[in-house]
Amino acid sequence: MRVMLALTLIGALASSASAAVTSTTQHGPAATSLNAQIAVGDAISGLIGTELAPTNGWHPANGDPLDKLPAFTDDAGIRGTGLTGLLNDFPGAGNPAKSVQYDLSGPTDISSIQVLTGNNGKDGRVFSTFTLHTSSNNSSSYNFLGYFQSDLSGTANPGLWGSTLVTVYDNASSVLASSVTNVQVRLYSVSNTAGRMDDPFDGVNPFTSVDDGFAAAFESPLVFEIDVVPVPEPATIGLLGSCGLALALVARRRRAG
Repeated sequence: MRVMLALTLIGALASSASAAVTSTTQHGPAATSLNAQIAVGDAISGLIGTELAPTNGWHPANGDPLDKLPAFTDDAGIRGTGLTGLLNDFPGAGNPAKSVQYDLSGPTDISSIQVLTGNNGKDGRVFSTFTLHTSSNNSSSYNFLGYFQSDLSGTANPGLWGSTLVTVYDNASSVLASSVTNVQVRLYSVSNTAGRMDDPFDGVNPFTSVDDGFAAAFESPLVFEIDVVPVPEPATIGLLGSCGLALALVARRRRAG
C-alpha cells in the first residue's frame, strides 16, 4: 500500500508544464537487484557530465575517481567499492547535492530518463530526489520537466531495500522530450540518519507547495546510474516487429509439427 501511495504522489509531483509527465518507482532487495534494467548504450552512455555550480564536492569516503562522475554513465551499477556515486552530505536546505549537465551528440528524441540509486547498507541513502531540465537549443534555454521524489516523505527503509529505480516518462506519448541537445539532472539529499526519506527543503517545498513536516534531508544518495533513453529509430522498431513475427511463425510451425 505504501508503494502505491508513493507512486500516486510521484505522478502528482510531475511538472505542471506537461501534466502527462510522470514517474514510477521500483525497489530491489539488494544493491544489484535492478542492474538488469540499466539502459546499456543509452544517449549518455560513457559520457562524463559537466558539474554545475555549486559543485558541493563528493562524500569524503568516495575517493575513487571511477565512483564519481564516470559511475553515473558506465552502465555498470554499483562497483566493488560499495561507494559508487556517493554524493556529499549537508548541501544546505534547498540546494542540490550534485548538478550535472550532459551534452548529447545531436538533437535526440527522448523516451524516458532513469535514475538508479541504492546502498549495500539498505538505509535512507537508497532513495532519490531530483529535478530534470532539457534544452533543445544547445543550452541557451532549458525546459523544466519536473521534480521527482522516489517515495513519500516519511517512508522508512529499515533494511528492506538496497536499490531504487525511478523512471520518468510521458504517459500520453512515446516521446518525453523532443530534439533534446542537453540534459541537466539536479540530485538532492534524501534522508536523515534514521533511514527515513525527507524532502530537501525546510518548510514548504517550492516544487510541490507542501510542507512534509520534517527538517531538510541532509544525507545524500549513492547514484549508480543515470540513463537518457532515446526513442527507437523506425528501422529498429521495424526490426523488432520482424523478429517478433519470425518468432511467432517458428512457434506456429512447431505446434503444427
